Amino acid sequence: LELLALIDANGKYAFAAAAADIDIARARLEEANSALYPSLSLDATGQRYQSTPKYREDNAEVYGTLEVVQPIYDFGQSGAEIAAADSEVAAAQQALVTARNTVLLEGLALFFELHASELQLRAYNEIHASAYVRWDRIKEQMGLGRASPVDVAKALALVEKTRLNYYRERSRNFTYRIRLEELIGDTLPVELISPPRPPEKAPPEVDREEFSRIVAARNPEMLALMKQTEATQARRGAISSLPSVEAFGNVGHSSRDMRGRNEYAVGARLSWPLFDGGIKGAQRNRLAAQESRLNARVEIKRRQLRLKAYQTLMERDDSFQRVIAAKAGQEYASKNLLRRQQLYSQERVTDLGRAMIDNSQAEAELIRATGAFLLEQARIAMLLGDHPGKGLEPGFLASIMGTGEELGGGYVPKDGSGFGQEDQDKVNRNIE
Repeated sequence: LELLALIDANGKYAFAAAAADIDIARARLEEANSALYPSLSLDATGQRYQSTPKYREDNAEVYGTLEVVQPIYDFGQSGAEIAAADSEVAAAQQALVTARNTVLLEGLALFFELHASELQLRAYNEIHASAYVRWDRIKEQMGLGRASPVDVAKALALVEKTRLNYYRERSRNFTYRIRLEELIGDTLPVELISPPRPPEKAPPEVDREEFSRIVAARNPEMLALMKQTEATQARRGAISSLPSVEAFGNVGHSSRDMRGRNEYAVGARLSWPLFDGGIKGAQRNRLAAQESRLNARVEIKRRQLRLKAYQTLMERDDSFQRVIAAKAGQEYASKNLLRRQQLYSQERVTDLGRAMIDNSQAEAELIRATGAFLLEQARIAMLLGDHPGKGLEPGFLASIMGTGEELGGGYVPKDGSGFGQEDQDKVNRNIE
């Protein structure tokens, strides 16, 4: 959660485009609202002329008019534009939620991958060191006539292959580190310690169909599409050939003495576009087509989200089983390493063999499995439009589904026993 807070604070550059879309939408909303307020305009004219009557001696004029106009009624056209702009603001805000959560999820995945890469890097280094020692020994054996040049070449090929694996993992580690440092705005320690602990309890079982309905109602991508549809509907309804009424008042003054000019005027004016050559009809048709396209995208997104909801829940359960398998593998690797160390201390074996390598790889797999499970939890929160960090909180999904805060019990396989169960080391069959 601390990592996500750092990305929230320092990774804004990664979703700056979505934030700019909100600013654009808000500016459009202010523009639409301005149509309801009075406007004030000043017109000033200065001119030099030659009058037709020869008796007039003046040949220049300065004239100015100050006018205020207040819209009164336009049959809902301004209101529809405001509603459309307001929906666009809401759509942009939902798009920002999606962009932000995507970056947060990336940062979380990088965190787990970097932890696992540290252990994998150590394992590849051990594999390479082992291959190097073996190559040296075979060269000694060849000097004694107990190995051929082919054996030496084969051992050297293995050395270079293991070196390549080490270099590739080192490059991946560096890439993960640089990207994560960009997101958190800070430098990571040279060696990461204290990886995240694996979950102890199975996730709660939920009604998948009900969960998919909640996802469809709360998903920010779906909400953004629906708000875009509302905006298009409002704009289409605002296009009409109805009149608009406005009140006005103006004052004017001229340096030229003319009886036909008014010093001031107040009143109301009616504007009614009787014929526009069909442009409004074309605009309505265009917006109707855009609305149909958006409705189609909404329906496609609804079906995609239903599939995604089911898939996410199943992948969450699978990732928990991956944790169980990784914990079992790590326990075996740890015990095997301990036994090998005991044999080595008793001088019954000359090296630790692959035990240390297997233990490092088992630890890396446990971190990856833990990360995969926690990422699925965070992805569930993201599907629901919540901060990914909420998905890591105990009881989050149960509270969303209204089934209480209690989590499921330990993993119970369908048939037989499993790792972590009370009868793990018991014989589960009758022996006659």
